[in-house]
Amino acid sequence: KIKDPKTLTAIEVTAGGKLFQVVVDSESTGKTLLEKGRLRRRVTIIPLNKIAARAIDTKIVKEAQKLVGKENADLALSLVGYDDEVERAMVHVFGRTFICRDSLTAKKVTFNPNIRTKSVTLDGDVYDPRGTLTGGSSLRKTSILSEFQKLSQLQKEVGDLERQLKEMNE
Repeated sequence: KIKDPKTLTAIEVTAGGKLFQVVVDSESTGKTLLEKGRLRRRVTIIPLNKIAARAIDTKIVKEAQKLVGKENADLALSLVGYDDEVERAMVHVFGRTFICRDSLTAKKVTFNPNIRTKSVTLDGDVYDPRGTLTGGSSLRKTSILSEFQKLSQLQKEVGDLERQLKEMNE
């Protein structure tokens, strides 16, 4: 769940292809899925008991926020909601990237010698401390995360309506 709709593009860019990875509880479940799952395409599996989940050190987060202002740079992980059971996967995907308000902020954070951490702007431009910049036009007109949020909302509404219908029939 995206906590602030303004960050949707940045969160989606941060996740990239990891949005399509399959999260499982263990490597044995992953192995079973690969061997007997009759998968129709190649997948990457994230076994929660094995994944290396490291987030940016709190001191670096504070340093970045001190440099550009707390409202201008957030750890991507802090901008998404998730269930506790998938925390390791979420840290793996979102724990090492800052979301910054604009390109000037992203440059300051990314290339500061005390921070040197990848940043993504709200527009989806990526600043990597190794020197690369990625940006430009998006090929997709609609966001996958946006569509997923709409689907979740519709599912909630259907559940509410089903409960109301059940109450009326009782």
